[in-house]
Amino acid sequence: MKPVFVDTSVLIAAEDVSGGALYRACLAWLDALWHARSGRTGTQALVEFYDQVTTAPQPMPRGDARAAMRRYQTWTPWKTDAATLETAWAMEARHALAWGDCLALACAQHSGCTHMLSLYLPHGAQFGGVTVWHPLQQAAPAAAV
Repeated sequence: MKPVFVDTSVLIAAEDVSGGALYRACLAWLDALWHARSGRTGTQALVEFYDQVTTAPQPMPRGDARAAMRRYQTWTPWKTDAATLETAWAMEARHALAWGDCLALACAQHSGCTHMLSLYLPHGAQFGGVTVWHPLQQAAPAAAV
């Protein structure tokens, strides 16, 4: 399986056991990516993940959030650099997307990913060579055991 970038929204949804079908779809994707060793994310996504899950109305314990972040370190998260910022600014100017989405897409592109899992960008949309997949609209491939 080719690498797939996972944005903050999917990482958070995979922790929300009350999320029903979305929770199951996100878990299926993460399971497939772990088994194939093809999951990718960025430091920006992990920082947002930690901030959002620890300040939610039903917050995740900080130790659990740190443990999740440590697990995702094995994906070697993309570190935002000057080139990534330039790419994100170009996407922002061209597509008029929110800055965080542009930065996530730029991280995906610089990570060598042609696909990104996201809950908020339109499924099937392409930005800078990265196609967006919504976990409920694009089934996870079967995890190889």
